[in-house]
Amino acid sequence: MSAEEYGKRFSRNIGIVSISEQNTLKAKSVAVAGVGGLGGQALINLTRMGIGRFSIADIDVFDIPNTNRQIGASHKTLGRTKVEVMTEMIQDISPGTEVREFRSGITPDTVDEFVTSCDIVVDSLDFFCLSARRLLYDACARHGKTVILSAPLGFSATLHVFSPTSMTADQYFNWRPGMSKFRQMIHFSIGIAPAGLHLRYLKLSKEMLVERGTGPSIATGCTLGGSLVASEVLIAILNRRPLFQAPTFTQFDPYVGVYRRRRLLFGNRGLFQRIKIAFANKYYGELETRFLEFIK
Repeated sequence: MSAEEYGKRFSRNIGIVSISEQNTLKAKSVAVAGVGGLGGQALINLTRMGIGRFSIADIDVFDIPNTNRQIGASHKTLGRTKVEVMTEMIQDISPGTEVREFRSGITPDTVDEFVTSCDIVVDSLDFFCLSARRLLYDACARHGKTVILSAPLGFSATLHVFSPTSMTADQYFNWRPGMSKFRQMIHFSIGIAPAGLHLRYLKLSKEMLVERGTGPSIATGCTLGGSLVASEVLIAILNRRPLFQAPTFTQFDPYVGVYRRRRLLFGNRGLFQRIKIAFANKYYGELETRFLEFIK
């Protein structure tokens, strides 16, 4: 794409970003791990902001249940790999954008290349992809990369930032050596949304988790999370303001009309978080063996 065409294509961004900043976005690379619901939305938002290069990782294909929330899911894309479809969408919007595809996902063999190929990383992996998530965060720590994470929870979405200068993900979620995957997942679920705004209406049964290996999700939560992530990526790349990095957490829920941003000073090591974790361990503990079948 010529500089003139790029300028026209993203001209409506100017005034929110400067021409110089827009050219900076063109030169930057963002890695997006997981390009389904929230990740796919974040990816398209970033494309429309004018990011010039992407690395995208996902092992899945689009299936019928993805239709309710994933921007790449349609009748025409059923059965096609998500990275293939999303690459096409990126290049339809912004021809000439460079996309590196990691169709085997985040693995010990791919994670370092995935992380080092970018300026900043987006964690939009499936909630249950614990092993891949731990690989991703460990690699980002080794290579000094910032990770931006969001989770769609009902109508709400969260925002977390882990940078080379912030509290680490291990510290925030209080993931410890020797901890079982089930306990790590409990810590992740409690740490991701300390405000619990979605719990006023979201119905999440034990049976749904262990029998389907999934939870309820709706399009607006993914769209909101994709917007929070893309905005924070832009802010990070352009150094517009200090990042809302750990131990700060954010949750915005339009349904209850609350935007909550707080510092969880000790992460999950704090007293109230430890109490929540204890209740969650008691509630879900009897289902640990069956639950682990869905943790990847």
